[in-house]
Amino acid sequence: MNPFKNQSKISLISQSIIVLFSITIWTLQGCNFSKSRKDVLDFLKQLPNKIVAQNGDTHELKSPELVKKYYEQQAALIALAEKDSQAVRDRRMLLDMLRYADSLGLNANDYHAKYLRDYEQNIFNPSYNYEENLLGSEIVFADAALSFLFDVAYGKNIKQIEFNGVDLNIDSARISNALTQVLASRNWKAVTDTLEPRMPEYLQLKAAYNHMRNYLRAHAEADSMDCVAGMLQTIFTKLIAFNLLPENTLADSLNAAQVKVAIKTFQRMVSIDTTGIADKLTLAELNFPLSKRVEELRLSLNYWRWTGRLKEQEFIFVNLPAAYLRIVNRNASSEMGMRVIVGKPGTRTPSFTAYVSKVITYPYWTVPFSIATKEMLPKIRKDAGYLERNNFQVLNSQGKQISASSVNWKSVSRKNFRYTFRQSTGCDNALGVMKFDLNSPYSIYLHDTNNRNLFKNSNRHLSHGCVRVEKPFFLAEYLLGNSVDTAYLNQCLRTETPKEHKLKQKFPVLILYLTADVNAEGELRFYKDVYGYEI
Repeated sequence: MNPFKNQSKISLISQSIIVLFSITIWTLQGCNFSKSRKDVLDFLKQLPNKIVAQNGDTHELKSPELVKKYYEQQAALIALAEKDSQAVRDRRMLLDMLRYADSLGLNANDYHAKYLRDYEQNIFNPSYNYEENLLGSEIVFADAALSFLFDVAYGKNIKQIEFNGVDLNIDSARISNALTQVLASRNWKAVTDTLEPRMPEYLQLKAAYNHMRNYLRAHAEADSMDCVAGMLQTIFTKLIAFNLLPENTLADSLNAAQVKVAIKTFQRMVSIDTTGIADKLTLAELNFPLSKRVEELRLSLNYWRWTGRLKEQEFIFVNLPAAYLRIVNRNASSEMGMRVIVGKPGTRTPSFTAYVSKVITYPYWTVPFSIATKEMLPKIRKDAGYLERNNFQVLNSQGKQISASSVNWKSVSRKNFRYTFRQSTGCDNALGVMKFDLNSPYSIYLHDTNNRNLFKNSNRHLSHGCVRVEKPFFLAEYLLGNSVDTAYLNQCLRTETPKEHKLKQKFPVLILYLTADVNAEGELRFYKDVYGYEI
């Protein structure tokens, strides 16, 4: 017997999905489910990434593994594809939920939204093969809901993360239960609120994103407006978009002091001199398309959601465009912040995640091959005393220290370079007196520096790729639990033996790329796309 030909049985199935989630027989192009849970699970093991549904229309599943786990955990279908009134209400509720995607910086069309919209017309069309497409539709609907709820909780995958060295903790049961709660309570907003991050940074970015997005929807012409000196109303329009002036502000409704405050706030927001004057540089920043600012905010929201994949509550967060580090607690405000120096555009610091498991005091600096051959070797050829004067040791191919004077450096080239340069310990060491080791395939880590004056610079994209930290002692004390002998480190001892200090528990480090973010003072900031990733 085919249960879809019996409307009363369909109604019974619909009524039972919240309470019992009863399993019945479903048909998809000759593939039958039996009442056995084992048969259901066997079918799910062979679930394809693409489902043929709705008159032969093919839909690629966004989260096939999540769909499989959902049905393994729930042991039933969710009965959204039926014709009865309960299924109609649930489909419309699902569409309402997907419409909310845009306010989160997500795109409803990524979650089969068009398929859902069209389905209502198709199932009551006499030419539509309802029975043949029913199971395929069910799976597409489940995929839509689960994929959306997953992205709300854990963010979409970030292509710019070149290496992931931390343990991720993605709870598929949490997403399955969220869908069950949506269907049971019919309060999808309350459910999505529990999935979203609660960090102050995320909430502030979300508010800024929605203000600017909504303003652009109502005033599309603002995106292409060019601010020119003296055209106050145009300047006001842009400042309103950044929520720095009340909406509908007129040029003659504010005094000079109010305008100056708004311009200064904007100048801080884009990291330029806070003169309070709409000079050439300020106008150029105002003329940066608002739609691109919205996109920057959207991308940043996803980065912050992505951090929910960590199993740890705390993590070190390095924002490369901002050249800034802070320790983030997902349940509170950031614990600590400091300036950092990161890679130049020509020697970029990659976006990656890793753990710091130990702090090394009085570290050696082993010079990377590229720096040794491209930068140091030409200097050594011209100046035989360069290595000794800068406290460098020379190691041969067996790792043994040899005298620098025993090598004919003029005969050494990049092609026949068989040596290692290692800078001895001390405050003149390029790593300073402290190094935070990271588990990554890169020769990149957090470290102190022998040139701390550079932290005063507004442009701190100056390194070969490593991350120099402004307050290494404070960071070490936080990670090691106040067991750092700062007096010993401040002696700047030369030729001291490096010492390893292991953390009780490894600590995650995220080195990411956000051109829109909230700084340590809780202020919205837009940073230059120094590496050209988002242009």
